[in-house]
Amino acid sequence: MNLKLHTKFILLLTIVALVPIVIVATFTFSRFQESLRADATKLGHQLATNASAEIEIFVVSQLGILDNIAGIYQPEFPIQSEIAQQLIENILFGSQNFLDITVVNTSGMEIARKNRLLIIRPMDLRDRSDTPEYAAVKDRGIYVGPVYLISGRPYFNLGRRILNAKSEFSGAVFAQVDARVMPTVVAEISKLVAQPGRVYIVNERGIVIAHPDQSYVLAERDLSGLPIVHGIITGENADIESGIYENELGQSVLGSMHRMVIKPFDTFSTALQTDWYIMTEQPTDVVYAGARHVLLYSILISLIAAGLAIAAALFFAGKIAGPIESLHKAALQFASGNFGHRAPIESGDEIGDLAGSFNAMAATIAHTLDTLKHEEAVVSAERNKLGIILAGITNAVIATDLGGRVILFNKSAEALTGQSADSLMGKQVSEAFALFESDRELSQEEYCPSAETADGPVYHKSDLRMRAKSGEEHRVNLVTGKIKEGASIELGHILTFQDITKEYQVERMKREVVSIAAHQLRTPLTGMKWAVDSLISGDKGELKSEQKTLAQQALEAVDRMIRLVNDLLNVNQVEEGRLSMELKRQSISPLIERVLTFFRHNAERKEIMVETHIGEEIPKILFDEEKIEIVLNNVLDNAVKYTPSKGRISVDVSLRDGSIVISVRDSGIGISVEDSNKIFTKFFRSPQAHLRHTDGSGLGLYVAKHIIEKHGGKIWFESPATAKTTEGTEEKKETTFFVSLPIPKE
Repeated sequence: MNLKLHTKFILLLTIVALVPIVIVATFTFSRFQESLRADATKLGHQLATNASAEIEIFVVSQLGILDNIAGIYQPEFPIQSEIAQQLIENILFGSQNFLDITVVNTSGMEIARKNRLLIIRPMDLRDRSDTPEYAAVKDRGIYVGPVYLISGRPYFNLGRRILNAKSEFSGAVFAQVDARVMPTVVAEISKLVAQPGRVYIVNERGIVIAHPDQSYVLAERDLSGLPIVHGIITGENADIESGIYENELGQSVLGSMHRMVIKPFDTFSTALQTDWYIMTEQPTDVVYAGARHVLLYSILISLIAAGLAIAAALFFAGKIAGPIESLHKAALQFASGNFGHRAPIESGDEIGDLAGSFNAMAATIAHTLDTLKHEEAVVSAERNKLGIILAGITNAVIATDLGGRVILFNKSAEALTGQSADSLMGKQVSEAFALFESDRELSQEEYCPSAETADGPVYHKSDLRMRAKSGEEHRVNLVTGKIKEGASIELGHILTFQDITKEYQVERMKREVVSIAAHQLRTPLTGMKWAVDSLISGDKGELKSEQKTLAQQALEAVDRMIRLVNDLLNVNQVEEGRLSMELKRQSISPLIERVLTFFRHNAERKEIMVETHIGEEIPKILFDEEKIEIVLNNVLDNAVKYTPSKGRISVDVSLRDGSIVISVRDSGIGISVEDSNKIFTKFFRSPQAHLRHTDGSGLGLYVAKHIIEKHGGKIWFESPATAKTTEGTEEKKETTFFVSLPIPKE
């Protein structure tokens, strides 16, 4: 709802005037209500206390009479039984308050009893040792029993103990007491409560035992449903002595509760809390009558204040709202693009100053808009240039904002992913494609990290597999970069993809050709090896010395060809991801000994000394015996091959940092610094190695590195720089290869 400014002023001033008055009136009314309730609660407790005091006086006076009878029956008092019984009878009929008086001995047997209506014979005397009143009197010296009805009249039992001169228990006196004083007291005190208020007494079960309306007593009315009475019975909120509730008549009342306590005059008995509860109820409309008058006065004052506020609002609205509405109309003109319009206000107050500032702002905005239009034209031209440049780039380029959402998608990216730029703008970059490294899918957080980093490349991976939403797959190289100013222009990452699918397919075809050729060569080479072995062994007749030498050379050539074929097949398995491992927990020492035994023969032919040191207690580890044998064969074969005659090879097996480390040190040709980064690459052989041995594929260490990494280990080497002797000649270099395999945790 769009209200006029005049109306808003009227509402504002009215609210400003009324809110404090309403708050003060509400606070005053609430405090006044609390005060009235406190006074009424205090009155209710006072009335209940007065009723309790009157009934207590009556009960204590009757206990005094029983004390007199107890004095007659003290063991030290010399009186005949007949005289004592006569005195009891005189007391019974001399007072209208007793219906029955009984005296019992220390064992609880009645020894005297008088009744106003019945003639008691010796055979009518009873044993009261098992009764609760006898136990109470013997324990506490006093007993006040519950109220009950006989022929429509209320009665209750009283009891007092008899003590001898040594204050020892010598019996008890009991009496049935007429309780008509209770209805009389509550009826009189109820007259002091504003109608329809009342005072009444209930017992521990919520049954009315005294009430101004005698029908409640005769009907034994159950008021246990009232909140305060319910709390007495259940023990819930038993400490609450007052509260507002609706009574059984449907009247809202403020109720107060007081438990009656009997305090005897003697010092031998303790105060007794009875099961009688005096209740007072005052109507809430009477209690809060004064608060209603205060509320009416508050409403009247609020109405007067509202009238004054409206009158003031009408006056000030004309003074303030008029110029403001003129400013509003001027603002609408500016919003429509009419910056030549000016607000027609010339007053000398703050509103006039505001109008002047408003007009100056309009002129500034008009000038700024002209400047922005010119700059927008320049930026648009630059953006078109950038779009043309990106469209001509053959690599796919995707840019994201700081939240990873696409903000740029060039034509090459559309061709690579099979999706249009318009369909992806504003979406997460991961919705355009899925990237895989081997079989593991990369998350967007991996190739577009959200962590704060410097400008430059933040992610670089080659040979990734990209799957478009259509299911088409490509092989790509990815470089993700950031620029320093990216945060200020909402530029997050720039992803550049190089599509290498064709190159990958060509490389794969090469690997397949090599694999097929290697497999085809393996069978004839095996046959040739068998044939040459047969010639050398003499199975087909003894060869001459020259023939045997030629056959031996042929066998070595065949062995080299077989090793080359095996290396090619192993490389193919590595690059195709088919290099499977059959890991088994076993000791590596027997394998090392077996491989060393094989190479010692070649080493002895070159007079190379082979030293071995295998540490004690080398634990069992998980490894593929066949694959690790390939690694050891390659390392030891290189050591023997490139170590000159009378050289030295040292093999050491030790424990280091939770791994088994196998080191092979030779005194061979060494590895130059220039070649150190290429040793484990495919088909690489150093110039020094090529000069000394023309045979060799350059694949052995490449395969060994992948096998060790598959085991979770590492392979590396150390080759110190060349040193000079005192004569100026170059010393032989040493090279040490290390193979580390992890020790599994138990």
